[in-house]
Amino acid sequence: MKKVRNGVIASILLIIFYFLINYITSGYEGVIWNFKKYWPYIIVIDAGFGIQIALYTHIRAFHQSCKSVTTSGISAGSMIACCFHHVTDIIPITGIGLSFALIIYTEFFMLIGVLSSIIGILLMLSTIQKNRLFESSNILTKMMIIKYENLKVPIVLFAILIALWRFLNLYAHLSI
Repeated sequence: MKKVRNGVIASILLIIFYFLINYITSGYEGVIWNFKKYWPYIIVIDAGFGIQIALYTHIRAFHQSCKSVTTSGISAGSMIACCFHHVTDIIPITGIGLSFALIIYTEFFMLIGVLSSIIGILLMLSTIQKNRLFESSNILTKMMIIKYENLKVPIVLFAILIALWRFLNLYAHLSI
């Protein structure tokens, strides 16, 4: 149960951190506005982060290394990027370009966070499966009917295509 506890704690801490950064940069109204606008991304990124921490805890219990931890940082960072453009409110003259870019690409950054979270979970499940780090009568045992190693390349390519499509779609709307 340590892994579940760690995942829940990590998820709660990330959402608190997100709300705190959002509150500092844009006040109570900004917290409410951003959450209403981006709640699907925020919930998925936060849940993915918690799942990755739980899986990481599980892997570390077997004294294995896990290279996919960096995707947790990417997904958490992209959620913070959602409200980070408000930091430039403090520096109005030097922050105009950066603030504009972050406002326009907020949804794109959050999409990258969702995709990297999915990839991170997939990589960790693959590590668990490859090293047989699951016990019988465990939920992970039931999840191991899927060959996660075979999904790595297709999922990463699919994520890249989705991100590229969203970026080009956003860029096309800016060019008009």
